[in-house]
Amino acid sequence: MDKVLAHYIKAFSHLRADRSANWTSATQGQAPHKPLLLLSVLDLFAEGLDTNLIEHSAELAELFASYWQTVLPARRGDMALPFFHLRSSKFWHLIPQPGQEKILEAASRGYASQLQKMILGAQLDEELFALLQHEASRNALRTVLIQTYFSSDYHAALIEQGELNFQSYLYSQKLVDEARTVSSDIPEAQYKDKVRDQGFRKAVVRIYEHRCAFCGVRMLTSSGHTAVEAAHIIPWSVSQNDAIDNGMALCRLCHWTFDEGLTGVSTKYQVILSKELRMMSQNLPGHLLTVENRQILGPNDDKLWPDLDALQWHRKNVFLKN
Repeated sequence: MDKVLAHYIKAFSHLRADRSANWTSATQGQAPHKPLLLLSVLDLFAEGLDTNLIEHSAELAELFASYWQTVLPARRGDMALPFFHLRSSKFWHLIPQPGQEKILEAASRGYASQLQKMILGAQLDEELFALLQHEASRNALRTVLIQTYFSSDYHAALIEQGELNFQSYLYSQKLVDEARTVSSDIPEAQYKDKVRDQGFRKAVVRIYEHRCAFCGVRMLTSSGHTAVEAAHIIPWSVSQNDAIDNGMALCRLCHWTFDEGLTGVSTKYQVILSKELRMMSQNLPGHLLTVENRQILGPNDDKLWPDLDALQWHRKNVFLKN
């Protein structure tokens, strides 16, 4: 085995972690934050990351959340904690924002929640960064993380989650490329439902920058949760269509009202409200009344905006006119 790879396999197998009674046999009796974050970083490199700056991004947090749910679905995990505390590993180097150098150097556990204000991201050792450009090296490091820190009962599930993350990324890229009429190098495939669902969501939420097209809310947590969902305009059950222009990013409330026909979108891309929203005496629609006739907040690229024919179908078949 290459000496450099062997060095990092050893480093990955000796991560410092909390070993209190809070953790079960599923995670070998220790906190799983650091190995799950590193699995997520490996996914970024599999997707083609080619710069040695790992940002504390929504995309990385989403990957972290997918692994966390695989192992500890009943608990919430915070990616800020391992992102900060991995600095105790000699291969992980936090890069401070200008003017934050001394604060970051003195920071302790309580600073993890303020991480994004303090850092530009993290850099890896150059030798490790070079290794992660190669699939064989990534697979070797992935294997040691899974086998060292997780019960054998979870090995297959963690490997499957990594494959799901990669395939859904490919599918999301394919959807965006097709919307932009760009020739895609991604081959046609029969995608599984999980891949299709996650890929459509990933593509739509990302191009809307995690912002609701109707009310404009944008809320993200460090544990990888977002306030918005990917809504089909014409439901998949009707259209079998995951095209980007058959989707919008909507918060949970706006998504529900859209699916129920209480809201819609006009030919001028303005939010319209059904009279039924006001007619029911028990309804308190609150801020929804403020978005009426407001133009939706679409992607920066005009080619990715909702299809007007799909919106017309929704007005005809779902929107409540009376």
